[in-house]
Amino acid sequence: MQFPDVIFWLIFGSMIVYFVYNVFRRGGFKAAFFNAAITGSIGEVELTGPKLMSQRIKVHTLDRDGEALVGIEVVSKSIASYEMLPLVLSSAQARQLLSLLQQAAARP
Repeated sequence: MQFPDVIFWLIFGSMIVYFVYNVFRRGGFKAAFFNAAITGSIGEVELTGPKLMSQRIKVHTLDRDGEALVGIEVVSKSIASYEMLPLVLSSAQARQLLSLLQQAAARP
C-alpha cells in the first residue's frame, strides 16, 4: 500500500468512527446529523412541488451540551431518492428567520 492510500484510509476511517460515536452520544442517526440531541419535535409543513416528489420541513428542539437550539430538517423524497438537510439555528437566528418569514408572508 502506498503512503497516500494509507493517509486516505486513516482519514476515512476516522470520519466513520467519529460519526458512529456521535450516533451513540447524541441518541440516533438524525441526532448525529444535527450533532445535537433531539429533545422534541414541534411540527412539520408539507411543501408543494412536482407531482412525483414530496418535500417537508420539520422543526425540532435540540440540546447540544446544555445549549438550547432549533433544528430545521428539510426532507425531499422522490421515486428513487431521499435527501435530508439538517439545519441548526441558535435562538437568535431562529427569531431572525421568523421575522423574515413574517415579512415575506405579509407582502401582497
